[in-house]
Amino acid sequence: MIDELRIYRLMPGALPDYLKFSGGIAVPFRGDRFGALLGFWFAEIGAANTAFSLWRHQDLNSRQALRAEMAKNDVWTKEYQPRIQPLIQRQEIRLMTPVVSPSLPDAATGRTFEVRFIRTKAGKAPALAARLQEDMPASFREETVALWTTIAGPANEVVHLSAFPDVHARLKRSLNGEDWRRFLGQHAALVEDIDSSLLLSADHSPLK
Repeated sequence: MIDELRIYRLMPGALPDYLKFSGGIAVPFRGDRFGALLGFWFAEIGAANTAFSLWRHQDLNSRQALRAEMAKNDVWTKEYQPRIQPLIQRQEIRLMTPVVSPSLPDAATGRTFEVRFIRTKAGKAPALAARLQEDMPASFREETVALWTTIAGPANEVVHLSAFPDVHARLKRSLNGEDWRRFLGQHAALVEDIDSSLLLSADHSPLK
């Protein structure tokens, strides 16, 4: 089982059109036939003009075969791609192994999500992921949606997805985040840097 995180940095002002075409053409066309859609978001704070989608595949061979099949379909090649290609500045793909498989904590719909990209020292991503599982502060664990290590894309990376009832809840945790700062202090030798963005769900996202 592998999860694929696709990240699209878009031209300024292009996000609404990208979401419209993705939700109106790509997602209905793909369904779960070409990988199961787990989540679809756009950045509210952090990576401006950026959309994120998360797909699950059985394995790398299955992913490659399904993408090759998709590339033969006119809906994909003639209806969807010509509309979105002019909107995209650049694209990143992370293929990831789930450490904590995606599942939502209990909360009302309309959440704010946060994705953290934690780059580790060379070869230390599995060790940091293990520490996060074993030593994760209780409040941090309650907010966790998923945790991965990358197998392709940026190397030596742990990807963490969390969810909050709203932006204010996330900012409040920053103000009272002594447990997280203590964890980072204890395991700082493993970490190179951390990037994060706050995300909102697209209308066609299964995770909301």
